[in-house]
Amino acid sequence: MPDSSQKKYEDRIDETEREAIEDSAPITSPALFEAIRRHGESELNRPVSSLVMSGLMAGLALGFCVLFEALLRSHLPDTDWRPLVENFGYTIGFVIVILGQMQLFTENTITAVCPALDEPSRPVVIRLARLWIVVLLSNLVGAGLFGLILYLTGAYQPEVWQAIFELSQEATAYDWFETLLRGIGAGWLIAVLVWMRPNSRHSELLLIVAVTYLIALAEFSHVIAGMTEATVMIATGAKPFGEMMMGWVVPALLGNILGGTVFFTLLAFAQIRAELAQEKTPHWRAR
Repeated sequence: MPDSSQKKYEDRIDETEREAIEDSAPITSPALFEAIRRHGESELNRPVSSLVMSGLMAGLALGFCVLFEALLRSHLPDTDWRPLVENFGYTIGFVIVILGQMQLFTENTITAVCPALDEPSRPVVIRLARLWIVVLLSNLVGAGLFGLILYLTGAYQPEVWQAIFELSQEATAYDWFETLLRGIGAGWLIAVLVWMRPNSRHSELLLIVAVTYLIALAEFSHVIAGMTEATVMIATGAKPFGEMMMGWVVPALLGNILGGTVFFTLLAFAQIRAELAQEKTPHWRAR
């Protein structure tokens, strides 16, 4: 119950001021979960054909992460500060995908999982599995196609192609376990990005750039963006197909799922589960 002084203050503010106060207040954790759950529920109900095309577009768009990073590297001197600049190129693909509302598998490690946590039933789990499989395969095909295009057109800009090859070598140079750990970092940060978006309001672009720049700078392994680099290594014969798929794609994928679903989404749900159980009639407003 509010005290008398608080009641008197509330009596003095008009409706416009009250709305301004509400708009400036951050969205609470249960409300964040509800906003993500509603979005995830709509994604689970989308037709397979829509998921395929959206996932394919997202995979192609993430290929620009590698291209723009290579463009920056090819125009910068080989100095200690070069990674601080060139890694900004990695963010462009995520900006295109997220602001373009395309289907990205690592986003769905939290978005589509929230409805399954809220209503753990067989139909929901089946729809979640369908979404994951369709989007993952579409993303990988799209990113792989982009990597193949980079290989086939490499002769047109030899200096850029050299930078692409170097970046691909560096990204896929880790052993199985280290790739898994780096995948956990990328998956966790993408889940953080999804969780924070409803509170970002007018700074969504800055949030996307900041989080994905950190992924690039820390050299974390993102399975979809990295598929473009893995394809470059396969196409050039630098590494065989089986080694790339089992030695890099699989551990990066497992790491992304562990980081996004297990180490973030499940823990985030655990902290608000009691609050959600107390809410018989949700009164928050999803943004």
